[in-house]
Amino acid sequence: MDSISVGICQIKQGYDPEENLSRALSLIDKAFLNGADAAVLPEMFFTPYEPVSIRASAYLSRSAVDALTELSARSGKYIIAGSMPMEGDGNRHFNRSLVFGPDGNIIYKHDKVHLFDCSAPGGPRVRESEVIMPGDSYGSFDTPWGRASVIICYDIRFTPLVQLLADQDVLLLFVPAAFSLATGKAHWEMLVRMRSLEIQGFVIGIQPAYNPQLKYVPYGHSLIASPWGEIICDAGLEEGVEVVKLDLKQAQEIRSKFPLLAHRRKDLYMTSWRSKP
Repeated sequence: MDSISVGICQIKQGYDPEENLSRALSLIDKAFLNGADAAVLPEMFFTPYEPVSIRASAYLSRSAVDALTELSARSGKYIIAGSMPMEGDGNRHFNRSLVFGPDGNIIYKHDKVHLFDCSAPGGPRVRESEVIMPGDSYGSFDTPWGRASVIICYDIRFTPLVQLLADQDVLLLFVPAAFSLATGKAHWEMLVRMRSLEIQGFVIGIQPAYNPQLKYVPYGHSLIASPWGEIICDAGLEEGVEVVKLDLKQAQEIRSKFPLLAHRRKDLYMTSWRSKP
């Protein structure tokens, strides 16, 4: 297929996880009504990115999976379900993204690999490892529009992971995230654009809407970058749905004129995964 319409669902989260889930499902419905072939949610979409809230909302993940299964099957479309706190070691959870196919089945999952234990200049101190367990794999999945993959938030900062996805011919890279105001202003657009250049495909970065009432204030500004590194959608600060049609022929043209993979000097260097994806 020559094009795909992607629905960005930029939800404004509050402290009621069930209300957040209901709002997320409504945004997905709106995206599909507006012509989206696939709808995308942000990282931890039904809870603010705060340890207490993540732990308190984890019970809702099973209900969320059931609701998303029903919605994807009813619509016959794809849902990239941001991420949710899923079962872990009892004290910590996996930060897991699930992809639902048009028949309602889960066709892919990704557990966040890199954990954000940082104190960003001007931003909040975050110890993600206190509540999240890291994943240990990566991969991709087939769609009617080409190969796709999902990485989560902090994962986007690590070039080798993106290079491995480029080697798998990923054309659509979904990045559910929850950058803070400090890291968002400094790096969010830069990282989304750079990763689109590296895979020579489309990077769809999905953030929660800005909400100054939260302790951890998300940056907003969900973005889509083209294979040429141009921002073709910026969802701004507020909650809403943006449906954007992506011209996949643009990626084919860029790849033919700038054959990065063919020019990579594998006789001199390589990027490899130490265990089986």
